[in-house]
Amino acid sequence: MVVTKIYRVGLLIDGQGGKPLAKAALWVENGRIKEVIPAGSDLPAGIDVVDLAEYTVIPGLIDMHMHVDYWHSQPNVAEFAQGEGLVACLAARNIRSTLEKGVTTLRDVSSTFGLQMRRAVELGFIPGSRIFSAAKGICMTGGHGHDTQGVVQADGPEEIRKAVRQQIRAGADLIKILTSHRSETPEYRQEELDAGVDEAHRLGYRVACHAAIMPAAKMAVLAGIDTLEHGTHLTDEVRELMAERGTYLVPTMIAYHSMGQAARSVIADPLNSGDYRRTQLAKHADWWIKTDEMLESQFRKAVAAGLKITTGTDIVIPDVEFASLHTELELMVKFGYSEMDTICAATRVAAEALGKSADLGTITKGKIADFVAVRGNPLENIFALRNLRMVVKDGSVEIPVPVPYFK
Repeated sequence: MVVTKIYRVGLLIDGQGGKPLAKAALWVENGRIKEVIPAGSDLPAGIDVVDLAEYTVIPGLIDMHMHVDYWHSQPNVAEFAQGEGLVACLAARNIRSTLEKGVTTLRDVSSTFGLQMRRAVELGFIPGSRIFSAAKGICMTGGHGHDTQGVVQADGPEEIRKAVRQQIRAGADLIKILTSHRSETPEYRQEELDAGVDEAHRLGYRVACHAAIMPAAKMAVLAGIDTLEHGTHLTDEVRELMAERGTYLVPTMIAYHSMGQAARSVIADPLNSGDYRRTQLAKHADWWIKTDEMLESQFRKAVAAGLKITTGTDIVIPDVEFASLHTELELMVKFGYSEMDTICAATRVAAEALGKSADLGTITKGKIADFVAVRGNPLENIFALRNLRMVVKDGSVEIPVPVPYFK
């Protein structure tokens, strides 16, 4: 059965970076954009029309760095450790919350149940953002993430190749490798990174790499990764390499900003800080605060170097809203990106980094019908993206028809 509908739009920002279209209309059929109808054109007869004439419409947002079920910083962590059902419920809540904020697609860069959540959304069991999952991340023995259930440990080129194959066999959409955290000592050797990236690319999969600092970030770029996650301490040399090679940067500034703020609160009031803040953040409070203070200069240098920048959040502490992509976009504008470039980073550029630009990222003929209606003009004030009116995913109105869930 053909399902068709027309959305009359006040202002259309299609994600391509060009001039917005006033008073356009979107003809949606069977979950895809059949036609973008310019102002003044006659609309096809006999089709239901949804009136969004008072709203701005943009492509569905894409969050490129999430862990859908990260529970290791929850205050009741012992309960989560003993109950997989509780972890799955947390994930269901998280991906529902992202959809409610206009994120129609997210990239899960390692988790316990990312693959299962992806399938649950596909089957319609739970409402939520579309998921592209890395399954389990890959780190060295004792490396970053080894103490979570979302990461596997592998050492040496052949073990790493095997780990890549295992994630692909499990159903991963991409590969995630972790090779640094706060130490300046790289976790993986160059030949190990080379092997992991080579194996993933040989089999047709893209690679996201957690590498915040030097020299691990440079090693990852030289290995040929597709997206560099975090990159908080990059040098001019590495930025130049990334520009030459077309490596995408996912800066996740909201993660480091929130951790910096949390670290400050621990220092200011250690006795009233939660267990996670007191036991974990306090150990490295100076590092988190310093990194937070570097965010603006690092972002401006990335822009000046011409890097391909996209958007991700990586929220892992429970007192920061999981669905925080709007704050990431606001930081990008605050740090010098234009509103248009920021919206494109969260839509078109993200889809390109995913390798899914044939279907996602812009509101153009033939693409999947993912779009968001907001009150106001985000090109004049990026905070307008918080004034959500409607979320359409796969051609179906997802919001405003919220499904209640326990908070």
